[in-house]
Amino acid sequence: MPYRQPLVATLAAVPGLSLSVWADFSKAVPESALPCATHQAPTATLGPFCWQTGSIRAAKATGAGVVVLSWNSRSLDLSFALRAARHRGVGTILWGHGFGKRSPWFGDRTRIRTARRADAVLVYGPSMRHRVIEMGIPAERVFAAPNAIDQAAISEAARGWQSRPEDLAAFRREQRLDGPVILYLSRLEPDKHPSLLVEALATVARASPDVTLVLIGDGSARAEVEAAVDRCGVRERVRFAGAVYEEDRIAPWALSASLLVHPGGIGLSLMHAFGYGLPVLTTDRMTLHGPEVEILEEGRNGRFFRHGNADDLAARILGLLGDDERRRAMSAAALATVTGPNGRNIEAMVAGFVEAIDFAAARHGRRREVGTEAPSGR
Repeated sequence: MPYRQPLVATLAAVPGLSLSVWADFSKAVPESALPCATHQAPTATLGPFCWQTGSIRAAKATGAGVVVLSWNSRSLDLSFALRAARHRGVGTILWGHGFGKRSPWFGDRTRIRTARRADAVLVYGPSMRHRVIEMGIPAERVFAAPNAIDQAAISEAARGWQSRPEDLAAFRREQRLDGPVILYLSRLEPDKHPSLLVEALATVARASPDVTLVLIGDGSARAEVEAAVDRCGVRERVRFAGAVYEEDRIAPWALSASLLVHPGGIGLSLMHAFGYGLPVLTTDRMTLHGPEVEILEEGRNGRFFRHGNADDLAARILGLLGDDERRRAMSAAALATVTGPNGRNIEAMVAGFVEAIDFAAARHGRRREVGTEAPSGR
């Protein structure tokens, strides 16, 4: 996926590491976009299961010291790849979310049995690391590479618009953003509950008549959301920006907003919002969220509302819009969460990868040295 390009580029630049990527490039970025060796590894599906022959070929690759495999319990080739790597004395790392949002007991046990066969397990964050350890994997073999997005692109886009305040002011005038702005940044799908946000907006608009809701995204629920807008009588207070992916086009909307609201399960959108210093308001139904939600701290950089409750959502929005000092403090905390030396960013993610790679290599008598090649494959 395109958002993984910065991860691969930064990992490929680590001294003493020779990186090869095995992936189905027909479903990802072009091979030429990556600054390392690449190998086409098509995937196939069979009902709920999948197969990627590249994982086995990567494990058998000449010179491979460590292979990083997708920790997918539905992968039919994973056991064969682990066996091939062990036969050749190659270190193995299983990388993935850890456990799904609704993992059944049997699926969890299957994943743990597979994890015991690898040298190391690499998950998306410290919370999942603790859970994997609680499930029986030794702590010294479990590592966290906090999932992140490229904040550099967000910072560049934000700085560009902030350096042209007259252009940003003109954008707000053109879009008729004459008061506080609430931002929604995700696909318009039923499981995201965008219509609930429209219902809450009707209440918010009675107390703050100049408020505007901006919806960036499109999807199968667009007609449903349009109907909710008309039913709630807030057509003048809603802007449908459509599907926007270019950061320079997202930036003026985000820089005009006071907060981001995500009524359904949230993942990478959380870090996107934090990159613009936007506090995030989302559902308290934690099973719906991706692992990234662990960086949202109630009252510090965001808030939770009672799931499915439009009145509570409206009250939380009004509370944030009505307290400028608190919102500014939360904005600063949101930005600090994903920037700086302790931020949730690509650099921190790469550090987790390197730690796991060094550990897996050492278990097989290898080590990474600056100025020499210690190949790894995936």
